[in-house]
Amino acid sequence: MTRPTAAAVVLVLAAARVEAGPWAQGAGRVYAKLSYGTLRTTTLATPDGTLQDIPRFTRHDATVSLVYGIDRRLTLLVAGFAHRRSSLRDFGAESGPGDVQVGLQLQIGTRGPWAFAFRGAVQAPTGDESKGEGLLPTGSGAWEGEGALSVGRSFAAGRGWAFVELGHQVRGRQLRDGLAYGGQVGYKLHPRVFAAWNLKGLEPYHRQPGAGSVASAAGLGDGVTYVAYGPTVIVALGRGFGVQVDAEGAFHTRNLARGAAYRIGLSGSR
Repeated sequence: MTRPTAAAVVLVLAAARVEAGPWAQGAGRVYAKLSYGTLRTTTLATPDGTLQDIPRFTRHDATVSLVYGIDRRLTLLVAGFAHRRSSLRDFGAESGPGDVQVGLQLQIGTRGPWAFAFRGAVQAPTGDESKGEGLLPTGSGAWEGEGALSVGRSFAAGRGWAFVELGHQVRGRQLRDGLAYGGQVGYKLHPRVFAAWNLKGLEPYHRQPGAGSVASAAGLGDGVTYVAYGPTVIVALGRGFGVQVDAEGAFHTRNLARGAAYRIGLSGSR
């Protein structure tokens, strides 16, 4: 798999989970990205999955991510909301830093065009779960962790790639653990243009509400469930810089605002 294609599969998604395909970043190589994302909706998926009309909910996020190749197989990943602002019409608005996640990914093997990796990550509750009387939090208020296996391959002489991931999410403070999964299929359309289709999801292991099952549009509470999908386009600007644009929809949703989300990011690598 070519290095430009490998760089293109590094994503930070709406939930600020650190995610990458199973390809190693490479010893000493650095990739960093600053993104802005927004969502506007009047639909809330309640903890039992019912879709309910609410006053307009708006979310703005500034997300920072960093990927560093410790050696040829081990990669450090860092992701988090540098700033998050949420508002609910006729109620108010809150803002502040969000939670931060740090992970390590080990490429455990390759076989021809195939690659395999394991990733472990820990999320620190650096946000504030009490904002807006708990209705507009900037963090989950809990320590969280995730372990995931990833498998992928390149095709079309390295112009295309695909990977899938499957993992276990652990949440503190009596929030329900869940199955986390994701994947991506992409293709190099032009020496400077990459396009991909993404899928990711989170499914709690049981439906019985936990102690924190309060309806929250922020998508950080107990029993959050979703299947999210959408396209990514990356344009390489030269000198290691690039612009990434993402759009994302969702279905099978519980305990979060449901609507179309959009992101744009500026990345740099060396």
